[in-house]
Amino acid sequence: MSSDSDDTIEKGRIDLVPMIDCIMLLLLFFMLTTKFTSEEKSISSILPTNKGTSPAKPDKVVEPPQMVQIVITPAGLPMMNTEREYQTWYDQNVGVGQGIIPAAELRMGGNPATIKLENRKLSQRDNPNLAGEVENIHAFIHEALKRYEIPGKPRKEQSEIVVSCFSALSWRYALIAYDAARSYEVKQGAIFDAKDPNSLTNARAVSFAPPRVRNYSVKEMGAELFELHRLK
Repeated sequence: MSSDSDDTIEKGRIDLVPMIDCIMLLLLFFMLTTKFTSEEKSISSILPTNKGTSPAKPDKVVEPPQMVQIVITPAGLPMMNTEREYQTWYDQNVGVGQGIIPAAELRMGGNPATIKLENRKLSQRDNPNLAGEVENIHAFIHEALKRYEIPGKPRKEQSEIVVSCFSALSWRYALIAYDAARSYEVKQGAIFDAKDPNSLTNARAVSFAPPRVRNYSVKEMGAELFELHRLK
């Protein structure tokens, strides 16, 4: 007898349909009979004014470079991946027996813009256009240096200018770039030292990069070109 009743309890289940019907009837009753007073209708609320847009992110702070590189390399030098490729290019285009490199390219740091420097035009003192050629180089460097200015910093705290010239090129190019950087500083307020006319006061540092050729061997030229092409 007890076993039959236990089986009945285990097999039984609760019917939820009547309970759901009651809940729905109660909801309908309150929805239809509820009335809001005038005070409740006039309650002010502060709603968000944006349309779900995320807040603007602050601009990424770009750190000024520690050095401004003036890089001078042979004209027509392509970007390559390894020192060996640069060495092969040098041996085929610039190496022993190829003569003086006829032209170079000058760029500022990682800026892809370049200006061509022709040895023939810059080496002839009787060239009537020599002054104009040098002036164009100065103008190119001056315009590029404006982009590296750090607002609010005094001249001596501005990023140092370093002239890096490929060893197999004429150092005339490096001297012209050096003079251009110094003349830019003069335009920005630097003055020549009365005791040393070659020195500037109230000016940032302008210098030449040390030679990258350690043993002065043509076999090192590829490594030097590899480094120069990656200066920023």
